[in-house]
Amino acid sequence: MTDQEESPETKSLSLLSFQTALCIVPPRHLWKDIDRLRSLYDQAYGRWPPHINLIYPFVPTDRLPDVSRLVQEKLNSLSQSSEYQNITVQSGPAGYFRNRGGNTIHLTLNDRAADQLRHLRASILDALGHHGKEERDYCPHLTIGQTKADVDLRDFLLDKTNMLPAAQWDLDHLVILHREKGFGGSSVSKMVIWDAIDLSGNNMSTSDELTRLYSGMSLHGLDAEVDASTEQMTTYEYSPGNRSWCPITEPPLESANVRSNNFTISTYNVLAEFTSSPPRDRYEALVRNILSSNAVADVLVLQEVCDNFLLFLLSHQDIQRRYPFVTHGPPGQGGSPPLPSLRNIVVFSQWRFTWAWLPFDERHKGAAVVKIDGIGDLKSSLPLVVVAVHLTSGLNDVAVDSKLSQINSIIHLLDNDYHSNPSVIAGDFNFVTSQEVIDEALKLKMISPTGLEKILGLNCLLSEAHFMDGWVVAGEEPEDAGIHTRVGEGEQGATFDPILNPLAAQYSVNGRPQRYDRIFVRQTGKTSVTDFNFFGLRHALKGENLQISEFASDHWGIRAGVQIGDSLTESKASESVSQETPLQLASLPDTLSSLDKMVSSLEDSSMLPGEEDIVIRKTVVATLAQILTEPIHDASGKDIKTPLVLIPVGSYGLGTWGPRSDVDCLCIGAISSTTFFALAIQRLRKASALGIRIVRKVKAATGVMLELQSGHIKLDLQYCPAAKIAERWQEVSRIPSHDPIFDLSLHSLSKLQPYRDQEYVKRMVPDMYVFRLAHRCITQWAKSSGVYSSKFGLLGGIHITMMLSRLHQLIHERFGRVTVPELVAMFFHHYAHFDWKNNMVVSPGVHTRYRRSLREPMVILTAHVPTVNVARAVTAPSLRTIVSAFKRAEELIGEDGAKWSNILNDISISQNNQTGAEKFLAAYNSYIKVNVQYWGPSPTQTSSLIGWLESRFFRLLNDLNRQVQGIHGRIWPARFTSIDAPDSENDGETEYQGCYLVGLERMSDAVNTAANKEETLQTLNTAITRFTASLHEEDKYFDSTVCWIDATLVKQVELGELKLDLRNWGGQEGADQMVSDFSEDDNEADDPDDEHEARNALLEEGHPGRSKPHSKHASLSSKPVSTNKLRPAGDVISRLRWDPKIDFGDYLVGYEDRFLGVKEMPLSRWKSEQTDEEFIPQHRIVYFKRKSDGRRVWDRETRKDEIFGSGASGCD
Repeated sequence: MTDQEESPETKSLSLLSFQTALCIVPPRHLWKDIDRLRSLYDQAYGRWPPHINLIYPFVPTDRLPDVSRLVQEKLNSLSQSSEYQNITVQSGPAGYFRNRGGNTIHLTLNDRAADQLRHLRASILDALGHHGKEERDYCPHLTIGQTKADVDLRDFLLDKTNMLPAAQWDLDHLVILHREKGFGGSSVSKMVIWDAIDLSGNNMSTSDELTRLYSGMSLHGLDAEVDASTEQMTTYEYSPGNRSWCPITEPPLESANVRSNNFTISTYNVLAEFTSSPPRDRYEALVRNILSSNAVADVLVLQEVCDNFLLFLLSHQDIQRRYPFVTHGPPGQGGSPPLPSLRNIVVFSQWRFTWAWLPFDERHKGAAVVKIDGIGDLKSSLPLVVVAVHLTSGLNDVAVDSKLSQINSIIHLLDNDYHSNPSVIAGDFNFVTSQEVIDEALKLKMISPTGLEKILGLNCLLSEAHFMDGWVVAGEEPEDAGIHTRVGEGEQGATFDPILNPLAAQYSVNGRPQRYDRIFVRQTGKTSVTDFNFFGLRHALKGENLQISEFASDHWGIRAGVQIGDSLTESKASESVSQETPLQLASLPDTLSSLDKMVSSLEDSSMLPGEEDIVIRKTVVATLAQILTEPIHDASGKDIKTPLVLIPVGSYGLGTWGPRSDVDCLCIGAISSTTFFALAIQRLRKASALGIRIVRKVKAATGVMLELQSGHIKLDLQYCPAAKIAERWQEVSRIPSHDPIFDLSLHSLSKLQPYRDQEYVKRMVPDMYVFRLAHRCITQWAKSSGVYSSKFGLLGGIHITMMLSRLHQLIHERFGRVTVPELVAMFFHHYAHFDWKNNMVVSPGVHTRYRRSLREPMVILTAHVPTVNVARAVTAPSLRTIVSAFKRAEELIGEDGAKWSNILNDISISQNNQTGAEKFLAAYNSYIKVNVQYWGPSPTQTSSLIGWLESRFFRLLNDLNRQVQGIHGRIWPARFTSIDAPDSENDGETEYQGCYLVGLERMSDAVNTAANKEETLQTLNTAITRFTASLHEEDKYFDSTVCWIDATLVKQVELGELKLDLRNWGGQEGADQMVSDFSEDDNEADDPDDEHEARNALLEEGHPGRSKPHSKHASLSSKPVSTNKLRPAGDVISRLRWDPKIDFGDYLVGYEDRFLGVKEMPLSRWKSEQTDEEFIPQHRIVYFKRKSDGRRVWDRETRKDEIFGSGASGCD
């Protein structure tokens, strides 16, 4: 720098240079909302950062070093003054001042900050030699933009500026800017940071703090900001709890996975009004069109949205439900900025999304690039990308070039960033399609021949990029099309129709229909347009002579249905709604609308797992997977490549588990069940130090299962032999049901079904967070109400899952998003009035040919084959109990002052806050009391006794319903004990005593005469006596030397003082399974002593041609296995019944009884008709035996068949 002849302290410095400025620059995090408006309205945008000028013009560039030192000294002096006060800059209302040819719109500062800045400016001017300069004319402000000298435009931008979120920050430094020419290699000059001085007088030019505050901004001409092609934007979500639209700042609770591959998308130009206070007379009509049945979609794209209309839309309750995610929040409310432009694109969605803004060269033009993670290609897991557009209008060469450039920008972005993603471009393309209008423009030289070629090339450009026009594919015409007397070329399918729409006529230049609005779908894989329709049409309005005020917009809207790949469902949820079960949206008082109250009730009832519970279970499951899936080696040390995966299923897999829930696990592999369990047992025993021990090996109706335990956590381990599934298990949930991969045995499909149904629920339920909380609430209520226990023929977790997921989907399809309180209330109402006699609970989109039998009062079907009624254990009496509980929950919701803590715990405010169990003990005049007592030494025998006894109540309730007319029996699904019994089991306790109660109630339609009462009493006592005798006959479980069971009819007053028995008899909690379905497998012959045998079995199964390695141990099984197919039991029955050479009466059928194990009956008594009351499915047949010599002539297990010679008999 040249030496100064005169000191700046003795002579005032020149303040006439427009190359420098002393100013205040807001922190970088405050720029975004301000710059969204500045980028469109401020001529200085891109050359100046957002700023408040303190002194401008300032000093010449060559004087900056000296001036910077003077300013530092002055600020240091001020900071040490006793009168020094911190300065907080806070924006005030918008203001403006007139300039040459227009207005400058700016943000003012509050009075205190403005006065402080005037004083600061005067002090700095004084240091620069400008003593006592008048400061009354200085008005600190932050410029937003400029407008022409038009009052409406001025007020329009003032309104937008007033909607900006208030900016506030503590001023701790000043910034010196200087103009750098040729910035970034261009001819544009730009104001960059030359220096920064904190208010204590310290230089900040090399400070990390400065870099942090202005990251990306040029410092001394370096590190210039590089403009990205897109700008990441904020998505807003409606929060029912806060009743407001909130910006999404956190990642989703659920991992972002593609859940659906079919969707609908609508686009609608709503016609913006350009006055500062636009009229609202069309708003109601617009909302009606948007929410009409032929307009609602997964994604809604709107064009020409103004601030006032967006505020109106976002305040509409049905919009909040239907479209809970949106690109822009309510302008000016809750910190949401205004919409930036005159005509704005706004995207609504039922699915959570992220989005970015793609700016075009033309100001106010760009595209919203929306990525919806929940919709996409199931095979590749790539999410859907929707590009929402409103292209440049006009029919001239410049406008056509703009449109061409904008389309190229979109295609370039999709090709580079989303090359393989399914993508859609939707909106107002402003393509002129009427040939008559194009010819007229060419004739008047409004457009050149070259421009005409470009118009014709717009569609070709999209076609070459593999985009198909939804309307062209579907060939759909508006329903109003027939009204036209003359439709010219290019006017078919018009969405802007001046002939039929007077609003369009008002804004049309040429009066001809145009197909401006389009939905283009990119052809990737098997993507197809499945549906297309128009909405908001003239025919939807009533009357002939319609006024212009009755039309909502100058455009019609369009909607397209799109399928990506193979469909996983056969119909929409709405198509599955039975006309017998109308849906009704719950209306809840404010006291029941709070989610926090429901969560508190769940926490109080220990229904919500804590962080420690979550970590422990994750660790246990990971440890189990590590033990079971560890590679096994052959004799040479090489890995045997046998795919094996461990998948959590049940409540844990679905995420509805509680702290006391078991963990159900399913292993899928390529080896046989026998080999797997042999290997699993051996490995678990070797890895016992890891904390997982085997409780027992049991045989269920669906196969072998291992009960495991790790600490207080119980695990059930099952296995499914399915090699191809194990290899592709991560994509199984996305593979259509008709795929050959599911050509499995019935056994394997049954094992795989829980996982497939679980993934179906996860994929189809609209909001898993809402679903899981609602599931836990209903489970808590069911337990408190005494209707939760599948082994007693009541509700279980799978029942609630299928019922709730079905209802959630149907509600979402019809009403949109619902809150947890609303969903729970609607669950009670819907199923309290459900026609259980004639209707079945079937998952939406699932078609079934299931034929219910007369013995199935409640039918709740699985989603995948084999189709199973999970409520098959529900009897007519237990269904009455369940429905009664639903209706009672409805009544509790309707009570004055109702609280969720009361409802979910089945406590009525009007009934002295009695619990469900307490009410049950006082609700009936008579009870069947089943006393049980155990005094033996075996804990295992104790738990087996209780499990077996509880499974037999199903029989008692059935007998009461069939034999005792007019009496309803309701069992409480828990054990009672005397009031003075201990609340928990003592160590070493071996003597237990308790009882089960069945409340008896005379139904309203029962004959009420003395003779009838006497007959009923006798029949009742007979049924009780038979039940007791049947229990004593089962000596496998009943041992009179260590236990006793009796059943008696008692009056309510004879019950004595009882309470729920919270003890686990024998110290083991029984799983919520019927003991009749499980029996201990004491045969350990199949359990290997070490891994040699398991390895040998794997080698045999995986490599049948390889010779078996030598081993000192015996093989797992020496029985020959034939490849001949065993003839089914039905063929054997037919042969024995109709072959004249065979004595039909000499044969017995051995079958698996659901409660008693293997039983026999004469073949002559076997019922083959499903409608017969004694019908038993043929898959339960175990063997056929001759009575005369006791020889088994057909045996399923050994695959023996002496009737036809099939199976193993074919090897002889």
